[in-house]
Amino acid sequence: MRFVVSSTALSSRLVALSRVINSKNSLPILGDFLFEVVDGSLNLKASDSEVMMKTSLELTENDGDGRFCVGNHDLLEAVKGISEQPITFDVDQNSNIAKISYQNGVFSLPVENADEFPQAQQIGDGATTINIATGVLAENINRSLFATAQDELRPVMNGIYFDLTT
Repeated sequence: MRFVVSSTALSSRLVALSRVINSKNSLPILGDFLFEVVDGSLNLKASDSEVMMKTSLELTENDGDGRFCVGNHDLLEAVKGISEQPITFDVDQNSNIAKISYQNGVFSLPVENADEFPQAQQIGDGATTINIATGVLAENINRSLFATAQDELRPVMNGIYFDLTT
């Protein structure tokens, strides 16, 4: 499988996804990003087994669909240092290697089987959908952040409680 993507677009999405990944994971695959190439689009996912975050971006070119996982730390550090330019991924799933080339060089990273990556839980039929403008949501979260704790022993105090009423 081969595809080409913008370095800055990939880097910004990987940085956002990396916030979901814990430094100590119960499963090694939870330290990876899931790459899914489908119909000219790259879907990226990260999970800590409780929270799953997903994003997508358009590819400059690709020669087929496929899925693989790659370690977050090595890829993130490598991509952050590349200025705006196309990055080409050549993924050989038989030898479990991704060869990543750009204008000034080439590097290789090991890839893992994507079938081991956890699947997102399906939302039941009784779920309610709420649409909120991102600016309004971000402003209200920022107003509440001062009251959250950073204590790992009391994780319930680390979040923000949403109480939705009519």
